[in-house]
Amino acid sequence: MESKIPLIIDCDCTLGIPGCDVDDGTAILYMLGCSEVKIEGITCSYGNSTQDNVYNNVKRLLKKWRCEEIPVLEGSPSPAGRISPAAHFLADMSEKYKGSLRVLCLGSTTNLAGAGDINPDFYQNVKAFSFMGGLTEPLFVGGKPMGELNFSIDYASTVDIFSQAHDIYIASAGNCLKSYFSEAQFHAVTEANPCAMSDFLREEIQYWYDYNRKYWNLEGFINWDVMAAVQLVHPEYFNIKETTITPTHESMKNGSLNGGGPEIKCFLPEITDPAAYTEHVYQIYFNAKILEEKK
Repeated sequence: MESKIPLIIDCDCTLGIPGCDVDDGTAILYMLGCSEVKIEGITCSYGNSTQDNVYNNVKRLLKKWRCEEIPVLEGSPSPAGRISPAAHFLADMSEKYKGSLRVLCLGSTTNLAGAGDINPDFYQNVKAFSFMGGLTEPLFVGGKPMGELNFSIDYASTVDIFSQAHDIYIASAGNCLKSYFSEAQFHAVTEANPCAMSDFLREEIQYWYDYNRKYWNLEGFINWDVMAAVQLVHPEYFNIKETTITPTHESMKNGSLNGGGPEIKCFLPEITDPAAYTEHVYQIYFNAKILEEKK
């Protein structure tokens, strides 16, 4: 039997916290439903909320999902200090799973930079990095301008990581616009699949549909972080070509991937068939048997 892909998710998960984004949580759900993956740990970052809120929320969700065996590590609370339990865990696991570990980074990048400071071989040990964030052009959502989501929070760490890592896959904000999950489809899918997972999704996600309707004129929401998760495990849903980005500290303050700095090779995947992609994501959600009683 083929061994599973070891994965660490570094995220600022606020699924279920009123007024906060849900997509870090839906990305974790997606990975829990992927039979090819073993989540070795979740390292907590900041961005959607504070480090403390994120850590407590991840612990809450894993308890609800009956996945408390997954280690959860506190990360840095700000760019001021990179070294944390999360950074040490990332550095240690890169040695344990040298050449096979994947890292999914969905929030600020401080913890990963800390791992690189602790272990200079961290970036070479990791087989692939998948990120959500960055702009290649101005971002508009529901006809309104939106600022960059993740990389700009700790811009110096982001540039440091990109200058040293390899096999970098970036779900850029513009490319994530096709990762759109309509409320109509959400209700249709959950009603057609009466189960604990549907109940959970309605209970924990409905508020985000209401929020996006009110503030962004959307009849759905953009599942930003799920795209970064899918591209790491199921590249068949994407057009993936190698390209170059040229970030600098100055450009990354606004999340811009192109600022005239040294060229860095990376991949900027594009969703090829949004309907097939969203159908796949829902199927994987329902593959996750996390809400069932364990025998």
